[in-house]
Amino acid sequence: MTTTCKVQPTVLEITKVLKAPVERVYKTWTEPEHMAKWFGCAKTGTVQIEQDLRVGGNFRVEMHCTDGEIAIVHGTFKEIEPNKKLVYTWTNNSQEFPAEDTLVTVLFMGNGKETELRLKHQNFAKEISAQGHSMGWGASLDKFESLFSDDAA
Repeated sequence: MTTTCKVQPTVLEITKVLKAPVERVYKTWTEPEHMAKWFGCAKTGTVQIEQDLRVGGNFRVEMHCTDGEIAIVHGTFKEIEPNKKLVYTWTNNSQEFPAEDTLVTVLFMGNGKETELRLKHQNFAKEISAQGHSMGWGASLDKFESLFSDDAA
């Protein structure tokens, strides 16, 4: 499928076209049992997710990595339009690619049996963080896309 990635000093933008209807893409993005299958970089093993999917609700993702590291991401939902848009804050515990109170916007644009997903992650304090998150989001979105292959459930 088509993927584009643009990294600026404090902003990361990724667009991916997925072979699945928007309702399925949104559900896979927002339901913890599905999120645990795709969230995290290549070295991510077990993923534990707690979330309250409502405006003002919080989320916390704990990723147990194969190298023993435990990566934690947490934030608050700012906007929710089911099957259309999610906006949430994002803070992590990464020393290498820190992100404190950054903002993630995900747009879901359905077109029949396909969905264009547009992710914008912004307000990074350091360019290295935007670059590092481009790798993490890239790996996550590759796993996410694989869930929509013909043989995936």
